[in-house]
Amino acid sequence: MVRIMNRVLLAVLLVVLLAPAGLEAGGYVYHKVDIGAPFTHFDIEDIYQQRWVSTFLRGKPIIMLTAHRYQRYEVLKWAETFRREFGLPGHVHLLWVANLRKFPWSTSRGTVTRQWRDFNAPIPVLLDWDGVIGKSLRINYNVPNIILIDAFGRLALHEMHSYNPEVYAAISARVKSLLSVNPGVDPYLAPMMAQPVMPGQTVTSQRGRRGDSN
Repeated sequence: MVRIMNRVLLAVLLVVLLAPAGLEAGGYVYHKVDIGAPFTHFDIEDIYQQRWVSTFLRGKPIIMLTAHRYQRYEVLKWAETFRREFGLPGHVHLLWVANLRKFPWSTSRGTVTRQWRDFNAPIPVLLDWDGVIGKSLRINYNVPNIILIDAFGRLALHEMHSYNPEVYAAISARVKSLLSVNPGVDPYLAPMMAQPVMPGQTVTSQRGRRGDSN
């Protein structure tokens, strides 16, 4: 009997030791998303507590920008240029993602939120406290990251580059190619798609509401 118990305990110990390294507290295992594969589901609030849910953003491509906070003025160049060409006309959802998974414990969330509000970015800034976006890709936060998701929710492109017109032109061409393949928008839902989902709001349709990237 003692021998059996020892074997059971050994088996349990091996399971714990060999568990996937990406296993999080919520039981979700994060893997690097490959180009063409469905991107990781995300449900993240911005600096004004508005929710941005990946499944509710289907129907238009998503451009996400992210980098370390000290790179914010470099990211700003990307944000302003993308906004002029694609954000203001409403062709894409344009989002700035701040990875705060390892923000200093001595700084409160309220302080971080106020700092980003004071920065007054021209596009919505999402506060990714759990690092969901970063866990899904191999991101170098020392340089701006441009993440492009197609209208069907699949990863289309991930570039890491400081802003320059030549690189922008290449990425812009990729965005335009995605805009030619669009699953369409239900006319009944079109008037509802101008604002993000508010906290506690119930969305009855599977498509739901889509965020405003202007």
